[in-house]
Amino acid sequence: MLFNSYIFIFLFLPIVLAVWYLFNKFEKYKMAQVFLIGMSLWFYAYFNSSYLVIILVSCFINYFFSYLLTKRDSAGFQKGMLIVGCVVNLGMLGYFKYYDFFLENVNAVFHTDFALRHILLPLGISFFTFQQLSFVIDRCRGDAPHYSLIDYLNFVTFFPQLIAGPIVLHSELIPQFQDKERRKFDTDSFAKGIAYFTIGMGKKVLLADTLAKAVNYGFADIAGLDVLSAAVVALAYTFELYFDFSGYCDMAIGLGKMFHIEIPDNFNAPYKSASVKEFWRRWHMTLGRFFTTYVYFPLGGSRKGKVRTVINTMIVFLLSGLWHGANWTFVFWGFLHGVGVSINSIFMKKEKKTEVVEKTLLEQRKAAFFKRLAQLVTFIYVCLAFVFFRSDSMADGMLFMKRLFSFEYNGSIFAVAEALEISEIYIVTKVLSMKVSQLLPFVHLFLLFVIIVISVVVLCQKRTREIVESCTWKTSFSLKMSILFVWAVLSLSGVSTFLYFNF
Repeated sequence: MLFNSYIFIFLFLPIVLAVWYLFNKFEKYKMAQVFLIGMSLWFYAYFNSSYLVIILVSCFINYFFSYLLTKRDSAGFQKGMLIVGCVVNLGMLGYFKYYDFFLENVNAVFHTDFALRHILLPLGISFFTFQQLSFVIDRCRGDAPHYSLIDYLNFVTFFPQLIAGPIVLHSELIPQFQDKERRKFDTDSFAKGIAYFTIGMGKKVLLADTLAKAVNYGFADIAGLDVLSAAVVALAYTFELYFDFSGYCDMAIGLGKMFHIEIPDNFNAPYKSASVKEFWRRWHMTLGRFFTTYVYFPLGGSRKGKVRTVINTMIVFLLSGLWHGANWTFVFWGFLHGVGVSINSIFMKKEKKTEVVEKTLLEQRKAAFFKRLAQLVTFIYVCLAFVFFRSDSMADGMLFMKRLFSFEYNGSIFAVAEALEISEIYIVTKVLSMKVSQLLPFVHLFLLFVIIVISVVVLCQKRTREIVESCTWKTSFSLKMSILFVWAVLSLSGVSTFLYFNF
């Protein structure tokens, strides 16, 4: 079930919120949790009920591991359970996500003919697997208690973050469910949740879904692109991916606040980064936290010299790329980011704590100029790397790069612009097509320019948390949120998908 759907907004969510607070008002805390678990599982199984068996088996297996650790706490047993837990979780993820990918490569290298199973990827399996894996690792380290089954199922299945993240830690979520004060309806938290959800839905539905039409057209006909259209399509995808994923995460955070539950941020204005390393401190922060905590640090981090640091960094980013999908394009995307972060780690000077010295106006302007230049270079690098992230194959990615640097012009930008099909001006374009059809391509091009400018303006604004936490719900803010909500809801009639369902 999508957050940005009529059934979710007008049926599922009101029912869950009403019954949740009703049970808690009468201090039926366990019943409230059981109800929430049941509704979260319905939310998860909405598209395909067979997914339900997979997530429940995964939950019960990991909970059983936690239970076994209550019976024996020796170092040897903990180490053994750590290995078993990692093998089981990663094995399950590997089977559903990488089985066919592995066989395809075996067939290609050894000229074999193993049959592919075309396994249907369960929704959000990468997210809930990593979430549970972090718990199992913490349990084996002695950093997590053994929770009740109800608390554990709430932690894994809580629907706002179930299929799209952020990847929440047990220590962040379970204590909140155990806090009875958080079971009370909080007007301020609920109002902020509505604002979060509305802004996120606006980013997702009005910006990401609109840009997606031009992006899909461009990547469907890469050979037909020229330098201008390829550059616009690459830029549009960079914006689309951010608005799609960050918008969905904003909606998740907003839904959490409606339940008086805090879910961690996943984005912090990543396109304002002045280096690839900084980009990964701001992009998909909970995934970065997972790989840093459970992979990078155990490998030695940056404590064993520059060569080992580079090796550890590359391992993390290759795994991060593979986590996103079973395709060499994702691995190569991870490789490019690993290279970028490694270069930053080797050549960038570490910040030193020094006394504050007042800079001259010239020095301030020079520093500001080089910061803006670093931000531009970083954004271009990230944008080009995303070309491979979006491409269906390495050949397509290379072809896109060839078209991007071909310095040829064939007018394909008009076809890319026409693909936007902005429904809000359907009547205008229909009239133009009948009266002055020769102007229509230029109108489409102008609209493409407008949506790109709007995207840039939105990216330059304060991030959602800053907007929501500073709001006072005066008439102007309430009116803006109301208009945005109605506009986004009216736009739900179009076809909408969520990119990270694929991951």
